[in-house]
Amino acid sequence: MNRLSGLWKHLGRTKLPYGACRDPRIPSFLCTILSCSSSSQAARVEQASLREVSAQMPASAHSGPSIGRRFYKSASVKASADDDGYLVMLDHRVLKTPSKKHLKVPSLRLAQAIAVEWEYQDQDAIRPFTMPLMKLASTAIDKVPKERETIIHNLLEFFHTDATCCRDKEDSPLGELQAEVMNPLLDWMKKEFGFRPSHSMSLFVGNQPDEVVNALERALKNTNDWQLAAIDALSASAKSLVVAMAVYRGRLGIEDATQVIRLEEEFQIEAWGLVEGGHDIDVADLKCRVAAASVFLRLF
Repeated sequence: MNRLSGLWKHLGRTKLPYGACRDPRIPSFLCTILSCSSSSQAARVEQASLREVSAQMPASAHSGPSIGRRFYKSASVKASADDDGYLVMLDHRVLKTPSKKHLKVPSLRLAQAIAVEWEYQDQDAIRPFTMPLMKLASTAIDKVPKERETIIHNLLEFFHTDATCCRDKEDSPLGELQAEVMNPLLDWMKKEFGFRPSHSMSLFVGNQPDEVVNALERALKNTNDWQLAAIDALSASAKSLVVAMAVYRGRLGIEDATQVIRLEEEFQIEAWGLVEGGHDIDVADLKCRVAAASVFLRLF
């Protein structure tokens, strides 16, 4: 347990070590949420962020890929004409997805959060990588309805090499740490879905039991397009459908999920040291992606 506590303490130190909010990939309202010490505090920050989270984006957000100059004065929200959702407005224009569909979202809070992302864009450039909620919403509208079956199929295929199930040798320090962290998640899977995934001391777990795969397939098919978009993004970031489902079902928060995902790398950092400007930025980037999907799930 001392080793585990040491790793978590180290990851806490690298939480925003050189200021994740100074990294252009981290929107300021997500940075504020990331700094919260509890889910209840994060929820309060979410509400406050919809009104005014930060006076201004960090200076380094003024660099990176852009898609042109800002062409609007302000971003706002209005109810759709059919009262079936909310639209983000850029001045008098309705915001559209990359496929030119109206970006209509199911909740006022999510629409407001996306409007915040657009409001924080600099006058000289619009930078999509600073708008993770916009990206997730566009995916839910443009991609998921057309590719739902393929997305679910790929998630289940990926599950056979899930990061929580691929372990080092049981008697090794890393293997013991993985068992301490991952086994409770697999036990939770059994309680949540009725079956426990198998694990292996190999890069390749082999085929998971059909009962587990079928239970996960039913759960994924019961999601809506917005939930599936977030689960798919989380699974890609975590290299784990188990972690993605644990975040989706509320078993893991942002910090806990990040710790699970980075377990092996933090173990190596403890042994060989932190590369400044490398590992710390990786942590910040991962937290941004996990936080964006987690917040996205809670906002609609």
